[in-house]
Amino acid sequence: MFERFTEALHHAFQQPLPGAASHALLKPYLKISKLIDAPQLLKPRPGAVMALIYPVKEIPHLLFIERPVYDGVHSGQIAFPGGKIEKTDATFLAAALRETQEEVGIDKEEITVVGPLTEVYVLASNFLVYPFVGYLKEKPKMILEAKEVANTLEVPLFKFFEHDVLKEKPIKNALGFTLMAPYYDINGKVLWGATAMMVSELCSILKEGNIILT
Repeated sequence: MFERFTEALHHAFQQPLPGAASHALLKPYLKISKLIDAPQLLKPRPGAVMALIYPVKEIPHLLFIERPVYDGVHSGQIAFPGGKIEKTDATFLAAALRETQEEVGIDKEEITVVGPLTEVYVLASNFLVYPFVGYLKEKPKMILEAKEVANTLEVPLFKFFEHDVLKEKPIKNALGFTLMAPYYDINGKVLWGATAMMVSELCSILKEGNIILT
């Protein structure tokens, strides 16, 4: 079944990306209006992440990391493996693969890259993040970088299509102001912000491609 899933995923990524329309479903907003966008600051730092899919009992699962609690912008957040672009990175994709190996110990040679998602701007850290989607043929054995990763979550992709997974609540961001935040409720954990927007785009691709997840 997982092999059929990956074939369908490759085919779906040959179509134009849904981009902003899918991001809007999970985009945090000011309570006064959903139409007010946060300004993009000058010279955002580039970053890259990897949305990594692998089978658990043939069911496609998506890998997330949980950041440690620290005095910083992304403290305790659920995210994809990834980080800032280094001078040694030839491309954004190379950075995403390198960061995945550094943070969770998965060798880039094991990952089949399907394609990019639409970049997402993160005001709180002034990052422009370039996401990529890849998959593994089997569930990986991971070695976590303790300074970067407190825990991992593997979530079946069908979970994001359940009727009660999408919720909304006020969340104070790292800059100190409160946003209304649509989010995915993942067994009581809150997946919101840029990562949720990326997941929303991936879900739009899966839906448009009529891809079977179970």
